[in-house]
Amino acid sequence: MGLGNYTLKRILLLIPVFIGVTAAVFLLLKLAPGDAVSALLPPRARDPQTVAELEARLGLDQPIYIQYLKWLGNALQGDLGRSFATRQPVTDMILSRLWPTIQISIIAFVVALFIAVPLGILSAVYKDGWVDHLSRVIAFTGISVPSFWLGIMVILVFALFWQNWFGESLIPAGGYVAPSEGLGDWLNAALPPGITLGVGFSAIVTRLTRSAMVEVLNEDYVRTARAKGVKESALILVHALRNALIPVVTIVGLQVGFLLNGAVVVEQVFQWPGIGRLLYQAVQTNDMPLIQGLVLFIAGVFVMMNLLVDLTYALLDPRIKYD
Repeated sequence: MGLGNYTLKRILLLIPVFIGVTAAVFLLLKLAPGDAVSALLPPRARDPQTVAELEARLGLDQPIYIQYLKWLGNALQGDLGRSFATRQPVTDMILSRLWPTIQISIIAFVVALFIAVPLGILSAVYKDGWVDHLSRVIAFTGISVPSFWLGIMVILVFALFWQNWFGESLIPAGGYVAPSEGLGDWLNAALPPGITLGVGFSAIVTRLTRSAMVEVLNEDYVRTARAKGVKESALILVHALRNALIPVVTIVGLQVGFLLNGAVVVEQVFQWPGIGRLLYQAVQTNDMPLIQGLVLFIAGVFVMMNLLVDLTYALLDPRIKYD
């Protein structure tokens, strides 16, 4: 079975997963406190006739499976309903906030890959040396520090305290600057939330890269290659790293989805108008269509990342059979 058929098979297997995800999103939010009638009607207007008319207009008087099928059918066409708070299409609201979140997610991803992976490799090569001990301290600190606390400290030190010390803040205290407004201004605004979001991600990738490299470097084929005189740099970067990347790819793929979850806190701290902050505002206002749309979108990102991880496995490891 070729790579094309393998890819098609993996995509077909995602169909029941996607249906299960949509059902869970729909039912869990139906069980949550609050309802559409309470969100749309003020208490003085909730007489039985008005409530019945609104429920009929929204389809809430129908069996729950009918409501789910209609919602799923609309969602497959890109229609996630309208926000209770703003009356705007949920799809448009998500798309308008997606680009800012992608910006800081890219920064977090780049920080993780270009710092965490080399640091993990060095820690494995110089196991139990000072580089290894230093990377452990950095990684454990990154894992342990909550992102909201780190974000607050970044703003306090580099915006408020820095201004008191030197008369001018090093970074803005919050807010969004589009890349079109100037690369320097954009980096000044986007790097603090991006790096804050990437600290925990980097720590996890560092520890996993180290563990995978230590295990691979102790394999027989690595010792054999070293005994045959293969250069150490080629041994590490060509022979060992490729096999060590397989578990790293798993965690990196899943962590890309978790970046959206972490963005809820980071974007609120830095007043960054992305997906995470939109979800926080939707929960505050009990905006059910918007919450459903955002949770479904984030779940869809996880599903797609799992697919990409499966396909990357097949490319990295020839031992994985397409059948």
